[in-house]
Amino acid sequence: MPEEQQPNLPPPPEQPQPPAAEPPTSPAPPVAAETAASAPAAPVVASAPAAPPPPAVKAPVIPPGQRDAAKASAVALQAGLATAWEGIGYTEAINFGDLEVTLAPADVFEACRRAQTHPALACDYLMLLTGTDFETYFEVIYHLYSYGHRHRLTIKARIDDYEHPAVASVTPLWPAAAWHERETREMLGIDFPGNADLRPLLLDDDVDEYPLRKSHKLVEPYADRPGVVMGPGA
Repeated sequence: MPEEQQPNLPPPPEQPQPPAAEPPTSPAPPVAAETAASAPAAPVVASAPAAPPPPAVKAPVIPPGQRDAAKASAVALQAGLATAWEGIGYTEAINFGDLEVTLAPADVFEACRRAQTHPALACDYLMLLTGTDFETYFEVIYHLYSYGHRHRLTIKARIDDYEHPAVASVTPLWPAAAWHERETREMLGIDFPGNADLRPLLLDDDVDEYPLRKSHKLVEPYADRPGVVMGPGA
């Protein structure tokens, strides 16, 4: 018998395959933030406070009106000196509204006498007399004032004889100068011929040193102010 022919049938549809199972994964390690959050906080160490800066040194502030008046007074005083001190050699400068003049020790007494008696100057008040050691020379400074003219005059006598410093006493003009000259003699060793009483005010009579000279050496350290020590070994 002849073979029986099979009919052409369409292929059966493909069956969907189930998805492959994913391999198990281990949990991700904690991030740095979580680790830092769980760690104990480090102790906070307070830093030492910074030292405050030293105060700035300011120049004296003079109101404009007062400064102009002081300068005008000094200029007028300059004109008066040119007349009153004729024949006396000196140099001059205006500092902070005050007139300062420098002259030789030999001219001090005559210059002070004219400063006191000349009507253009009329310096009837000796405010202060003091001295300064510049290591190679001395200065004796006279601060004068006129009540009538309301002006100030500073006279500086430069003494170049460092070994035997001396300048004439002005006690015949201003008796109060006696105490100033005694102190200057005691502390700096400057003599004032004409002052009959130059006894020490503070030191013993047998002390032959002058504490305010630059050559004077301190024997032991001392506290000038809290935290500032002066003297040997400081």
